[in-house]
Parts: sequence; C-alpha cells; structure tokens
Amino acid sequence: MIRTMKGNKAKYIAIASALRKNILSGHYETHDRFPSEEALARRFGASRPTIERALRELKREGLIDARAGSGFYLTAFARNSTGAIGIIAPDCHRIDFFTDLCNSIVTVANAEGYNVLLGDTAALNSYDRARWALQTAREYAKQKIVGVLLEPIDLMPNSTSATEAVLHSLKERNIPVVLIDRDYLPSPERSNYDLIGIDNAQAGYRIARHLIDAGAQNIRFLTQPDYASTIRGRIQGVSQAVLDAGMSWNRSNILEIDTDDTAAFTKIIRRIFPAKRKSAKSALKRQAFVCRNDALAARLIQALTAEGWPIPKDAMVAGFDDGKIAQLLNPPLTTISQPVKLLAETAVASLLQRIRTPDLPPRSILLDAPLTVRASTSTPRQWTVHRSGLIPQI
Repeated sequence: MIRTMKGNKAKYIAIASALRKNILSGHYETHDRFPSEEALARRFGASRPTIERALRELKREGLIDARAGSGFYLTAFARNSTGAIGIIAPDCHRIDFFTDLCNSIVTVANAEGYNVLLGDTAALNSYDRARWALQTAREYAKQKIVGVLLEPIDLMPNSTSATEAVLHSLKERNIPVVLIDRDYLPSPERSNYDLIGIDNAQAGYRIARHLIDAGAQNIRFLTQPDYASTIRGRIQGVSQAVLDAGMSWNRSNILEIDTDDTAAFTKIIRRIFPAKRKSAKSALKRQAFVCRNDALAARLIQALTAEGWPIPKDAMVAGFDDGKIAQLLNPPLTTISQPVKLLAETAVASLLQRIRTPDLPPRSILLDAPLTVRASTSTPRQWTVHRSGLIPQI
C-alpha cells in the first residue's frame, strides 16, 4: 500500500510509477490481462477513481491499452520494452569519465523502471577490449535486453571492424543500439546509429581560445595513436582557434605518444624546451598543451615538473573530461567538463525513443561542454565557467 507521498505528488502518479516499474521489469506476462481495477485498488489501498487515473497515465505513455469488455493489456511497445538495458563500455572502469557516465546511466535507467546489465571491465587491456565487447554482446543477445548503450572500441588496430562485429551480433536479434561518446566510423563518416556525446570541435575551440587569451604563443595537441573521432573533433576545434588567432598550425602540432612510455614524454619536452636555453626562459615562446584527456594531462604535468619547467609559467596544460584526477593534480587542471548527468539522461531517453520508434532516422545529439579553469592555465584575472566560454568576474 502506498501510504505517503513526496512533495506534491498525487497518489495516482505514485501508483502509475510503481506499475510502470512492474511492467518494464517483466513482472506481468505480456499476453495476459492486466490486473483489474478492483485488484489494483486492494493492492494499493486506493479508490477506484485514483486507480482509473493511474491507468489512464499508463495508457497515455503507451504501455497499456483497453480492449472492449475485456480490460487492459500490455501494448506491443510495452512488450518490446520489457527487460533490462545493457551497457557495453570497455572504458567503464578504466577512465573516470566513463565510470561516472555508466553509474549515472544506471541511476537514470533504474528511475525509469529498468534494470541495467554492465559487464566487468576492470582487468581489460587494450587488446582484450574487442573480445570482451563481442562476448558481452552475444550474452546480451541471449537475454531479455530491450536495448544497448555502446561505447565504440578504439585504441587498437581494426577498431572499426571490431565494433561492427559487436553491432552485427546485436542487430541479428533486433536489439536497438545507441552509441555513447563517439561514432565508430572515422570522421567525417557517420554510421546509421544514434549518437549521444559532446560537441568536441566546439570544446576544442573553446579550450584553445582560452589558452590564447591567457598568453599561449604555441599550442600542441597531445594524444595517443589510433585516436577516435572524438579526438579528431577536438583537434579540429583547437586548430581552428589557433588559425583564427593568426598563429601557425601544421601536422607537427599533433603529438602522438604511448601513455606508458615515460621516456617519450621526456623526449618531447626536451625537444620543445632545449636544455641549453633554461637560463634564458624569457626568450622562449610560451608553450601550451591540450591533452586528449585528464589522465594524459596528468602524465605530462608530472614530466614537465620533473624536467624543471614550471606550470603555468613556462607551459600551460589543459585536458578533457574533468575527472577526479583533475582537481588532485599539482597544479589543479584546467579541463573541459563532461556533462555526465545530462549525457546519461539523454542516452537513456534516446534509447527508449528508439525502442518506441525503431524507424526514426539516425540522430546525433551533441551537448555543450563547459570549460573549467584552474591553476594549470591561470590568468591574471579570475574567471568563471559559462556555457558560451569564459566571462571575467567584475
């Protein structure tokens, strides 16, 4: 029995919510008659008019429909929507952003009445990613899965074909898929799947514009090899901001590095900052680095500090994602903040809409990602975060 209500919620809304969760979790047999108004009134300790309002709410949502003289039954949409949502995200336990995103998706989906299946990725290395993702897809295909949110595979050879194998396994069972964070095809190609992520080109432009305003005279983009379409978008945005400022940009501004190769970081730093010029630092151009993510920025800050180049005086460093590490670094990291909660809400809503209307054309929903300025790129003024960029505090 529902005895208390939170806030100003009417009792019928709470009853409809409880029944919705029962429907989506598979509590009712899909072809059997839905419980009668009398049975529901006894279950919830509610009046018949209250139960009628709750049933009208479920009917409005397309979950039940009335048959003359017979009662209510689950609709085809409800039957297709009954089960769990699956997440296939190889980086779920490896990168803070994806850990936070997956956790937020679970929270959002649970609130909608769905259980969420999420495979264990804690021990994955780069070359296990494809095998694990395909195995997980095949396991999901055998279960009652209403749809899958998929992070495409990257950072390995043949990542496109590896992701296509995962998608094919799900398509064979007619399981709807929404891509999160990025497309699996190399930019500027576009797949036939819905995509939820941030506008990476806009974010790249925003972060480079900030570095230029803060005094950067040369900007480089630091990434790993085999980078995904998201990284290409970030590079595109950074390069455009650099060119718009009348500065030079060419292929040498993109630095590819293995994150586990400490010697490679040192080599790059010594090439950019010749040791013989340490005594005349004022003659050097002020350098700035945009890193593909916060983890890579952390390695760069560590290497710059070890080589004796203070941040941000001689080198400014910025990243992407605004994970937990960003605030723990010394100095704290300027970074693009991923709108995790909104990404999760949009991804779940898009998947449910795809289930309801499978013939919709593929959609790309790119969300705004604000810049959070910290000491790694500090400027003479204090700045605050704003959706359209940075606004000086008066």
